[in-house]
Amino acid sequence: AQRAEQEAEEEAWHAVINGNTLRAQAEQEEATRERQLVQFCRRELARLGRVDVVSDVFRISSTGSFGTLNSLRLGRLPGVSVDWAEINAALGQVALLLVAVARESGARFSSHALLPMGSYSKAYKLDE
Repeated sequence: AQRAEQEAEEEAWHAVINGNTLRAQAEQEEATRERQLVQFCRRELARLGRVDVVSDVFRISSTGSFGTLNSLRLGRLPGVSVDWAEINAALGQVALLLVAVARESGARFSSHALLPMGSYSKAYKLDE
């Protein structure tokens, strides 16, 4: 009887030890996952810090005698017809670019404001 009692007690201790060991392993695995996540987030943050959003979103270039923004021509020339829809779309991109650059640099427009709305963007005078 005493031997059976000792064996039962020993099994109970083994169960406690095994449970503690499993918990410790689980905690160690969780800590490893957290370290890996932190390392990933740091790498991703560094990568994103190197991204130049303005040049990725706004491709400023030229085509012949025309300045272009995202392949949209900005204006007209004698003898070269550019649809007003294309010019309006380009000017909408200009408005969006100006607002983005102003926001990023902390600049404020003192007497006018831009409301970028694609081909229907607006510039309006601020009330004083």
